[in-house]
Amino acid sequence: MPRIRLLLLLAALTAFGPMSLDLYLPAFPEIAANFGTDTGSVQLTMSACLIGLGAGQVLWGPISDRFGRKRPLIVGLVIFIVASLLIAVAPSFLALVLLRLVQALGGSAGIVIARAIVRDMYSGVQLARAMSAIVTVFALAPVVAPLIGSGIIAVASWHWMFVFLAVFAVICLVGVCLMPETLPAHRRSGHNVAGALRQYRTIIANRQFRYAAAVAALGSTALYTYISLSPAVFIDSYGVSEGGFALIFAGLSLCFAFGAQLNMRLLKHQRVITLLRSSVAVQLVASIVVLTCALVSASLPIFLVPLLIALMTVAGVNSNGIALSLDPFPMAAASAAALVGGLQQTMGAVASAAFSGLTLPPPVEMGLGMTVAGLLSVTLIALSLRPRCTRPGRR
Repeated sequence: MPRIRLLLLLAALTAFGPMSLDLYLPAFPEIAANFGTDTGSVQLTMSACLIGLGAGQVLWGPISDRFGRKRPLIVGLVIFIVASLLIAVAPSFLALVLLRLVQALGGSAGIVIARAIVRDMYSGVQLARAMSAIVTVFALAPVVAPLIGSGIIAVASWHWMFVFLAVFAVICLVGVCLMPETLPAHRRSGHNVAGALRQYRTIIANRQFRYAAAVAALGSTALYTYISLSPAVFIDSYGVSEGGFALIFAGLSLCFAFGAQLNMRLLKHQRVITLLRSSVAVQLVASIVVLTCALVSASLPIFLVPLLIALMTVAGVNSNGIALSLDPFPMAAASAAALVGGLQQTMGAVASAAFSGLTLPPPVEMGLGMTVAGLLSVTLIALSLRPRCTRPGRR
């Protein structure tokens, strides 16, 4: 399989997260009415998905390092397909929440193993550039997903959204069956459960990993705070229609994709650590402006300007933070990717639940969550990330 096709497949696999989260956002009101609850309760299905995406990555990482990339991917995709079809016929709201958890556990295999495959193929600056390329394609999922969701809900019920996800996974499954194995037998870890735990301890003990992974996770925290609160902000607070929401969400997602593409180009001239620091600083400033606009009840166009800047820079935070955290571990790429991904999804789930549970106007909750994530990132950069963490080589 040519490398460009393989990278596109890997981008599609990493898109299981945003596709699972964003496709059904326009259907929140219909799902709430279907099960006799409110949109706030439907938020639990997103939290369950985020928890599953995080916990699943921690599980699939060591499995992939021991058994290779293809077989665990196939198993995870089959779980995702079956769970998606069962969600479409879920008899109760509790069943929906639990099946979303199972669906995410399966889909998380695509996210973590795709990142490990990239590490199998690249290192250093090339790793960061490849990660940016994948994030660019990955960012198109939030553009396409709400539009597809709005189209489905215009002609059918919300149940068909999850049938669509099952079909998407089947297409990816065919691609995985055709792709080459990137982790040959002689490079596999051979760890049992105890060995996997020891490997995790070794990875966490690495200073570069700890701080780069934490900054990447805080970038995801800002992103998931935005995603989880966006229906309440745009539909409830600003009175945007479901179709209008899908267009706004798609436009902001394109800004995220543009940020990843810009980061990839800048890596030709700047070190990874330099771009990480710059992205974090700009994200914080833009998030503070988002919060200020929310506090003064600014109009929607004014509110959108700093929000799109914040999302552009989050793309750089994610790409560079992930690349720096994976680079020291060529022989344990999946386990390192699992820890990064698990931290990203867990912090995203906690943040989205925490900030959406406040009794503040949704735009204020969004701005506050993104600002807190930015402040914590800047603090980590100031205290812990120094140029020596990017040596040896030009990173």
